[in-house]
Amino acid sequence: MGIISFDLIPHTLKNFDFKGVLLGALTGYIVMLLIGHFFHHKEELNVSERTLGFLVAAIFFHHIIMGFSYGAVTLFNSYSFLTAIILHQIPEGIAIMTILLIIRIKGITFLYIISILSVVFGVSAFLGESIKETARTVDTLLTGTAIGTLLFVTLNEIIGKSKKQFGRIPLLLMITFGAIMIKIYISLLPD
Repeated sequence: MGIISFDLIPHTLKNFDFKGVLLGALTGYIVMLLIGHFFHHKEELNVSERTLGFLVAAIFFHHIIMGFSYGAVTLFNSYSFLTAIILHQIPEGIAIMTILLIIRIKGITFLYIISILSVVFGVSAFLGESIKETARTVDTLLTGTAIGTLLFVTLNEIIGKSKKQFGRIPLLLMITFGAIMIKIYISLLPD
């Protein structure tokens, strides 16, 4: 919630067309609903494995957007932007590793996942570099898609399914603590 509230949404509202972002967010949310429909019909998957699937799918879309933005905006020589991208990967890696530890999957799976996500980022950066003239519209829609996918995972899969395990008050305290930590983290990133 902290990343969405303090980083993704403010940055998006400042830099992109609201209608395009809204269309992208609806698209992302619908895509995640469809992915959820297929995951929820497989009896052999438990809740944590589905959550991992949703999280990786959301981060996959997010990496497409980040890579595309990085390539399209021509910030290859911006060390602060590159530093922000590198530091931004830390919470994503922690989230993936935490779920892998909960469902007791070996660490090699983590390496496979981050390798795939890295390739997706690189290919997206290359594509962003190659289609700069239409990049703004595509970037707006992709950013909206990232918001929609991350909102789905955060609200439905992580917070929604954690209510039963933790209760409302402890969950609210954890969300608040996490949001405060993300706010501090974002304030320390270079501009």
